[in-house]
Amino acid sequence: MNLLVGGTGFVGGHVVEYLFQQGEISKGIFRKGSHLKIMDASGVQGVEADLLDHHALHEAMEGADVVYNMASPMPGTDSGFMKANTEGLLSLLEVASESKVKALVHLSTLDVYGSTQKMVDPSTPFAPSNEYQRSKAESERVLMEYSKRSQAPRVAIIRSARAVGSRDESLVVPLLRMLASGEAVIPSRGAMSFAHPKDIAQAMYQAATSNAPSGRSFLLKSFDSTPEGLASGIAEAIGSDARVRKQGVFSASRLPKYTAEQLRASLRIDEQPDWRELGYAPKYDLKSTCEEIAAWFKREPWVAESA
Repeated sequence: MNLLVGGTGFVGGHVVEYLFQQGEISKGIFRKGSHLKIMDASGVQGVEADLLDHHALHEAMEGADVVYNMASPMPGTDSGFMKANTEGLLSLLEVASESKVKALVHLSTLDVYGSTQKMVDPSTPFAPSNEYQRSKAESERVLMEYSKRSQAPRVAIIRSARAVGSRDESLVVPLLRMLASGEAVIPSRGAMSFAHPKDIAQAMYQAATSNAPSGRSFLLKSFDSTPEGLASGIAEAIGSDARVRKQGVFSASRLPKYTAEQLRASLRIDEQPDWRELGYAPKYDLKSTCEEIAAWFKREPWVAESA
Protein backbone atom coordinates (compact mmCIF):
# COMPACT_ATOMS: atom_id res chain seq x y z
CA MET A 1 0.00 0.00 0.00
CA ASN A 2 1.26 3.48 -0.93
CA LEU A 3 0.51 6.81 0.69
CA LEU A 4 0.72 9.72 -1.75
CA VAL A 5 1.35 13.20 -0.38
CA GLY A 6 0.85 15.94 -2.95
CA GLY A 7 -1.01 13.69 -5.39
CA THR A 8 -3.38 16.49 -6.44
CA GLY A 9 -0.57 18.61 -7.92
CA PHE A 10 0.91 18.70 -11.43
CA VAL A 11 3.66 16.10 -10.96
CA GLY A 12 1.72 14.32 -8.22
CA GLY A 13 -1.20 13.64 -10.55
CA HIS A 14 1.11 11.91 -13.01
CA VAL A 15 2.60 9.83 -10.18
CA VAL A 16 -0.94 8.80 -9.16
CA GLU A 17 -1.68 7.66 -12.72
CA TYR A 18 1.65 5.86 -13.11
CA LEU A 19 1.25 3.87 -9.90
CA PHE A 20 -2.31 2.93 -10.91
CA GLN A 21 -0.96 1.64 -14.24
CA GLN A 22 1.57 -0.47 -12.31
CA GLY A 23 -1.30 -2.10 -10.42
CA GLU A 24 -0.35 -0.38 -7.16
CA ILE A 25 -2.95 0.29 -4.45
CA SER A 26 -2.70 3.78 -2.99
CA LYS A 27 -4.19 6.26 -0.57
CA GLY A 28 -3.72 9.98 -1.01
CA ILE A 29 -3.63 12.85 1.46
CA PHE A 30 -5.38 16.01 0.34
CA ARG A 31 -6.13 19.41 1.78
CA LYS A 32 -9.64 20.84 1.88
CA GLY A 33 -10.61 22.35 -1.47
CA SER A 34 -8.25 20.16 -3.53
CA HIS A 35 -9.36 18.76 -6.88
CA LEU A 36 -9.64 14.97 -6.58
CA LYS A 37 -10.57 14.06 -10.17
CA ILE A 38 -7.31 12.25 -10.99
CA MET A 39 -7.13 10.43 -7.66
CA ASP A 40 -10.75 9.32 -7.99
CA ALA A 41 -10.20 8.14 -11.58
CA SER A 42 -7.16 6.12 -10.47
CA GLY A 43 -8.92 4.41 -7.58
CA VAL A 44 -6.97 6.29 -4.93
CA GLN A 45 -8.67 6.54 -1.55
CA GLY A 46 -8.58 10.20 -0.54
CA VAL A 47 -7.87 11.12 3.08
CA GLU A 48 -8.17 14.74 4.24
CA ALA A 49 -5.18 15.47 6.49
CA ASP A 50 -2.71 18.20 7.35
CA LEU A 51 0.99 17.38 7.54
CA LEU A 52 1.19 18.93 11.00
CA ASP A 53 -1.72 16.86 12.34
CA HIS A 54 -0.07 13.71 13.74
CA HIS A 55 -3.37 12.01 14.55
CA ALA A 56 -4.74 12.47 11.02
CA LEU A 57 -1.41 11.40 9.52
CA HIS A 58 -1.37 8.22 11.60
CA GLU A 59 -4.83 7.32 10.35
CA ALA A 60 -3.85 8.07 6.74
CA MET A 61 -0.63 6.06 6.98
CA GLU A 62 -2.22 2.93 8.43
CA GLY A 63 -1.20 -0.05 6.29
CA ALA A 64 1.20 1.96 4.11
CA ASP A 65 4.56 0.46 3.13
CA VAL A 66 5.80 3.34 0.95
CA VAL A 67 5.25 7.10 1.17
CA TYR A 68 5.65 9.23 -1.96
CA ASN A 69 6.08 12.88 -1.03
CA MET A 70 5.44 15.39 -3.81
CA ALA A 71 3.94 18.08 -1.57
CA SER A 72 5.47 21.53 -1.87
CA PRO A 73 3.58 24.80 -2.33
CA MET A 74 4.97 26.73 -5.28
CA PRO A 75 6.14 30.36 -5.33
CA GLY A 76 3.36 32.70 -6.32
CA THR A 77 0.63 30.29 -5.19
CA ASP A 78 1.36 29.80 -1.49
CA SER A 79 3.71 31.60 0.92
CA GLY A 80 3.86 28.63 3.29
CA PHE A 81 6.48 26.59 1.42
CA MET A 82 9.18 26.90 4.12
CA LYS A 83 6.88 25.55 6.82
CA ALA A 84 5.59 22.77 4.54
CA ASN A 85 9.08 21.80 3.37
CA THR A 86 10.56 21.67 6.88
CA GLU A 87 8.06 21.28 9.72
CA GLY A 88 5.56 19.43 7.53
CA LEU A 89 8.23 17.11 6.18
CA LEU A 90 9.63 16.37 9.63
CA SER A 91 6.12 15.55 10.87
CA LEU A 92 5.65 13.20 7.90
CA LEU A 93 8.97 11.47 8.64
CA GLU A 94 8.16 11.03 12.32
CA VAL A 95 4.78 9.46 11.63
CA ALA A 96 6.28 7.26 8.88
CA SER A 97 8.85 6.00 11.39
CA GLU A 98 6.21 5.39 14.06
CA SER A 99 4.04 3.57 11.49
CA LYS A 100 6.92 1.28 10.41
CA VAL A 101 6.83 2.52 6.82
CA LYS A 102 9.57 0.81 4.79
CA ALA A 103 10.48 3.58 2.34
CA LEU A 104 9.88 7.28 1.76
CA VAL A 105 10.61 8.78 -1.66
CA HIS A 106 10.86 12.57 -1.75
CA LEU A 107 10.60 14.74 -4.85
CA SER A 108 13.13 17.57 -4.83
CA THR A 109 14.41 19.82 -7.61
CA LEU A 110 17.55 21.05 -9.39
CA ASP A 111 16.53 24.47 -8.07
CA VAL A 112 18.51 23.70 -4.89
CA TYR A 113 21.61 24.56 -6.95
CA GLY A 114 20.40 28.14 -7.36
CA SER A 115 20.42 30.25 -10.50
CA THR A 116 24.07 30.94 -11.22
CA GLN A 117 25.52 27.45 -11.94
CA LYS A 118 24.73 25.85 -15.28
CA MET A 119 26.06 22.28 -15.34
CA VAL A 120 25.43 20.46 -12.05
CA ASP A 121 26.23 17.02 -10.67
CA PRO A 122 25.77 15.40 -7.23
CA SER A 123 28.99 16.99 -5.97
CA THR A 124 27.93 20.54 -6.90
CA PRO A 125 27.26 22.56 -3.73
CA PHE A 126 23.78 23.93 -3.16
CA ALA A 127 23.53 27.67 -3.76
CA PRO A 128 19.86 28.62 -3.27
CA SER A 129 19.18 32.19 -4.30
CA ASN A 130 15.64 32.74 -2.98
CA GLU A 131 13.39 31.62 -0.14
CA TYR A 132 11.72 28.84 -2.10
CA GLN A 133 15.05 27.33 -3.18
CA ARG A 134 16.29 27.59 0.41
CA SER A 135 13.20 25.72 1.61
CA LYS A 136 13.86 22.87 -0.84
CA ALA A 137 17.52 22.68 0.20
CA GLU A 138 16.48 22.65 3.86
CA SER A 139 14.00 19.84 3.20
CA GLU A 140 16.83 17.73 1.82
CA ARG A 141 18.92 18.46 4.92
CA VAL A 142 16.01 17.34 7.13
CA LEU A 143 15.69 14.13 5.10
CA MET A 144 19.39 13.32 5.20
CA GLU A 145 19.58 13.83 8.96
CA TYR A 146 16.49 11.75 9.57
CA SER A 147 17.70 8.93 7.32
CA LYS A 148 20.54 8.29 9.80
CA ARG A 149 18.12 7.29 12.57
CA SER A 150 17.92 3.59 13.26
CA GLN A 151 14.12 3.32 13.05
CA ALA A 152 13.70 5.65 10.07
CA PRO A 153 12.25 4.37 6.78
CA ARG A 154 14.64 4.04 3.85
CA VAL A 155 14.84 7.50 2.28
CA ALA A 156 15.41 8.29 -1.41
CA ILE A 157 15.51 11.77 -2.97
CA ILE A 158 14.65 12.43 -6.63
CA ARG A 159 16.22 15.76 -7.61
CA SER A 160 14.36 16.55 -10.82
CA ALA A 161 14.98 18.98 -13.64
CA ARG A 162 12.18 21.40 -14.53
CA ALA A 163 9.06 19.26 -15.04
CA VAL A 164 7.16 19.81 -18.29
CA GLY A 165 4.17 17.97 -19.70
CA SER A 166 0.40 18.01 -19.91
CA ARG A 167 -1.48 19.86 -17.14
CA ASP A 168 1.52 22.12 -16.38
CA GLU A 169 -0.16 25.42 -15.54
CA SER A 170 2.97 27.49 -14.93
CA LEU A 171 4.82 26.87 -18.22
CA VAL A 172 2.82 24.83 -20.75
CA VAL A 173 -0.53 26.62 -20.34
CA PRO A 174 1.02 30.12 -20.67
CA LEU A 175 2.96 28.89 -23.74
CA LEU A 176 -0.26 27.57 -25.31
CA ARG A 177 -1.96 30.89 -24.64
CA MET A 178 0.90 32.85 -26.21
CA LEU A 179 0.92 30.54 -29.24
CA ALA A 180 -2.83 31.05 -29.60
CA SER A 181 -2.23 34.82 -29.66
CA GLY A 182 0.26 34.47 -32.52
CA GLU A 183 3.57 35.00 -30.70
CA ALA A 184 5.37 33.27 -27.83
CA VAL A 185 8.03 35.36 -26.09
CA ILE A 186 10.50 33.22 -24.14
CA PRO A 187 13.14 34.36 -21.62
CA SER A 188 16.18 32.18 -22.23
CA ARG A 189 19.94 31.89 -21.76
CA GLY A 190 20.60 28.51 -23.33
CA ALA A 191 19.91 24.80 -23.23
CA MET A 192 18.56 23.36 -20.01
CA SER A 193 17.32 20.02 -18.69
CA PHE A 194 13.63 19.14 -18.57
CA ALA A 195 11.86 16.14 -17.01
CA HIS A 196 8.53 14.71 -18.11
CA PRO A 197 6.35 13.99 -15.04
CA LYS A 198 5.78 10.40 -16.17
CA ASP A 199 9.57 9.90 -16.17
CA ILE A 200 9.70 11.42 -12.69
CA ALA A 201 6.98 8.96 -11.62
CA GLN A 202 8.96 6.06 -13.07
CA ALA A 203 12.09 7.12 -11.16
CA MET A 204 10.19 7.54 -7.89
CA TYR A 205 8.60 4.11 -8.24
CA GLN A 206 11.94 2.48 -8.99
CA ALA A 207 13.56 4.31 -6.07
CA ALA A 208 10.83 2.92 -3.81
CA THR A 209 11.30 -0.65 -5.03
CA SER A 210 15.10 -0.66 -5.38
CA ASN A 211 17.71 -1.78 -2.85
CA ALA A 212 19.56 1.54 -2.92
CA PRO A 213 20.96 2.54 0.50
CA SER A 214 19.00 5.08 2.52
CA GLY A 215 19.89 8.71 1.99
CA ARG A 216 20.67 8.44 -1.73
CA SER A 217 19.75 11.27 -4.08
CA PHE A 218 19.28 10.89 -7.83
CA LEU A 219 19.56 13.74 -10.35
CA LEU A 220 16.92 13.28 -13.03
CA LYS A 221 16.09 14.55 -16.50
CA SER A 222 14.28 13.40 -19.63
CA PHE A 223 15.94 15.62 -22.26
CA ASP A 224 17.76 18.89 -22.89
CA SER A 225 16.37 21.75 -24.94
CA THR A 226 16.42 25.51 -25.12
CA PRO A 227 13.15 27.01 -23.86
CA GLU A 228 12.46 28.42 -27.31
CA GLY A 229 13.11 24.95 -28.76
CA LEU A 230 10.46 23.57 -26.43
CA ALA A 231 8.02 26.32 -27.44
CA SER A 232 8.70 25.69 -31.14
CA GLY A 233 8.23 21.95 -30.61
CA ILE A 234 4.86 22.51 -28.96
CA ALA A 235 3.84 24.90 -31.75
CA GLU A 236 4.69 22.30 -34.40
CA ALA A 237 2.91 19.52 -32.50
CA ILE A 238 -0.34 21.51 -32.21
CA GLY A 239 -0.10 22.80 -35.80
CA SER A 240 0.45 26.45 -34.90
CA ASP A 241 2.40 28.86 -37.11
CA ALA A 242 2.85 31.35 -34.27
CA ARG A 243 6.19 33.12 -33.97
CA VAL A 244 8.54 32.07 -31.16
CA ARG A 245 10.86 34.85 -30.01
CA LYS A 246 13.60 34.90 -27.34
CA GLN A 247 13.46 37.87 -24.99
CA GLY A 248 15.40 38.62 -21.84
CA VAL A 249 12.68 40.82 -20.35
CA PHE A 250 10.57 38.91 -17.81
CA SER A 251 7.40 40.92 -18.30
CA ALA A 252 7.39 40.37 -22.06
CA SER A 253 7.14 36.59 -21.68
CA ARG A 254 3.76 36.50 -19.90
CA LEU A 255 5.10 33.64 -17.78
CA PRO A 256 4.87 33.52 -13.97
CA LYS A 257 7.94 35.19 -12.48
CA TYR A 258 9.38 32.05 -10.91
CA THR A 259 8.90 30.04 -14.11
CA ALA A 260 10.76 32.72 -16.07
CA GLU A 261 13.55 32.60 -13.48
CA GLN A 262 13.85 28.82 -13.94
CA LEU A 263 14.17 29.23 -17.71
CA ARG A 264 16.78 31.94 -17.37
CA ALA A 265 18.77 29.83 -14.91
CA SER A 266 19.00 27.06 -17.56
CA LEU A 267 20.17 24.36 -15.13
CA ARG A 268 21.47 21.29 -16.91
CA ILE A 269 22.75 17.84 -15.96
CA ASP A 270 24.40 15.02 -17.87
CA GLU A 271 23.04 11.50 -17.95
CA GLN A 272 23.80 10.06 -14.51
CA PRO A 273 25.72 6.78 -13.97
CA ASP A 274 23.48 5.87 -11.02
CA TRP A 275 20.47 5.72 -13.35
CA ARG A 276 21.61 2.17 -14.19
CA GLU A 277 21.60 1.28 -10.49
CA LEU A 278 18.11 2.73 -10.18
CA GLY A 279 16.96 1.05 -13.38
CA TYR A 280 15.84 4.40 -14.78
CA ALA A 281 15.70 5.17 -18.49
CA PRO A 282 13.70 8.20 -19.66
CA LYS A 283 10.80 7.36 -21.95
CA TYR A 284 10.23 10.93 -23.13
CA ASP A 285 12.34 13.17 -25.35
CA LEU A 286 11.54 16.63 -26.70
CA LYS A 287 9.42 15.35 -29.58
CA SER A 288 7.34 12.86 -27.58
CA THR A 289 6.83 15.40 -24.78
CA CYS A 290 5.51 17.99 -27.25
CA GLU A 291 3.27 15.34 -28.83
CA GLU A 292 1.92 14.38 -25.39
CA ILE A 293 1.17 18.05 -24.65
CA ALA A 294 -0.52 18.42 -28.06
CA ALA A 295 -2.72 15.37 -27.42
CA TRP A 296 -3.79 16.84 -24.08
CA PHE A 297 -4.44 20.23 -25.72
CA LYS A 298 -6.61 18.55 -28.35
CA ARG A 299 -8.74 17.07 -25.55
CA GLU A 300 -8.76 20.32 -23.52
CA PRO A 301 -8.56 23.22 -26.03
CA TRP A 302 -10.04 25.62 -23.48
CA VAL A 303 -6.68 25.79 -21.64
CA ALA A 304 -5.41 28.26 -24.27
CA GLU A 305 -8.20 30.73 -23.53
CA SER A 306 -7.01 33.85 -21.75
CA ALA A 307 -7.54 33.83 -18.00
